[in-house]
Amino acid sequence: MRRRALIAGALSLLVSAASRPARASEEIIFGITSNTAFSLAHYIATEKKYYAAENLKVGSIVAGAAVGVIQQLAAGSLNIAQAATDQSLRAILRGAPIRIIAGAASKAPFRVVAAKAVNGWSDLKGKTIGVGGLTDVTLYFLRVMARQNGLADRDYDLLYGGGTPNRFAQLASGAVAAAVLTNPVDFAAIEQGYVDLGGVPQYLPNWAQNNIIINTRWAQRHRSEVVSLLRARIKATNYIYEPANRDDVIATLVKYTSTTQQIAAATYDLYISQQVIAHGAALSEDGINANFDALVALGDLRERPALANFIDGSFLAEASKP
Repeated sequence: MRRRALIAGALSLLVSAASRPARASEEIIFGITSNTAFSLAHYIATEKKYYAAENLKVGSIVAGAAVGVIQQLAAGSLNIAQAATDQSLRAILRGAPIRIIAGAASKAPFRVVAAKAVNGWSDLKGKTIGVGGLTDVTLYFLRVMARQNGLADRDYDLLYGGGTPNRFAQLASGAVAAAVLTNPVDFAAIEQGYVDLGGVPQYLPNWAQNNIIINTRWAQRHRSEVVSLLRARIKATNYIYEPANRDDVIATLVKYTSTTQQIAAATYDLYISQQVIAHGAALSEDGINANFDALVALGDLRERPALANFIDGSFLAEASKP
C-alpha cells in the first residue's frame, strides 16, 4: 500500500507540473529603428500578449537608425531585430553573423514631403533634401523619384538625418527643403501643411522594406524562442488584417507612435490598402532581390548575389506549421 501511495504521489506531481505553463525564458532583446508604424506587428504582439502566450519575455530597444540596429545585433547586444532590408544585406555581405528569417514590411510606404512653399519637384533644384544616410535606402528612393521628375543627382544637395523623426525635425526647422518620410510622421507633416510630392510605391511597387533578422550565434542556442516569437508575429499580422480589429489596431498605433487618432487611422488604411505588413510574416524573395538591384544601382555591388546566403527560412517554416 505504501509503495502504491508513493507511485500515486509521484504521478500526481508529474500531472501537476505538466499542467503548469513553462517558465518564461530569459528576456529576448528585440531592436527596432524608431517608433513608426513599420513595427505595428511587434506592438500588436506585445499588446495582445501573443509573446506572453508563447512564454516569451520580449524587451525592445529603439536604436534610431537601421545601421545602429544591425551593429548592435551583430555585436550581440540585440538577439532579434527588425531592420531595413538593404542595410541587412550590406551587413551580411561584410560578414556580420546575421540572417533574414521573416518578413515585416513588404512595401515601402515612404513619401517625399516638401516645405510649404514648394509647388513641385522643379522647386527643389539647388535645394537640400533630407535622407537617412549615405548608404540608406531613402537615398535610393529619392534618386529614383527625382530622376523620374526631371532632377539629376547633381541638382540638389543632401543632408543625412537618420530615422524619419529626425528627418522631419530637419524639415520643420528649415534645414532641408524636402525629406523622405514614412508613417505616421508623413501624415502629420501633410496635416500641418507640408507638401506631398508622391509615394515610393508609385515608383517601386515591388519592395521588401524591412525584415526580421537574427544574430545567428544566439539563434543557434535559442531556436525554440525564435520560432515562438515568429508564431506570435504571425498571430499579430492576422489580427491586423482582420477588419473587425480596425479600431483596436488604430488605438495601438496612437499609443506606440504618439500620434493622433486621425493620423493613425490614415496610416492603418494605407497599410491595409497597400498590404504593407507582411502577411504571416512571409519572406518576399522578389522584394529582397529588388533591394539587391538597388545596391547594384548605387554601386555597392556589381551583380545580384545568390539569395540563399542571406536568408534562413527554416525558422518561419517551423513557426507556420499548424
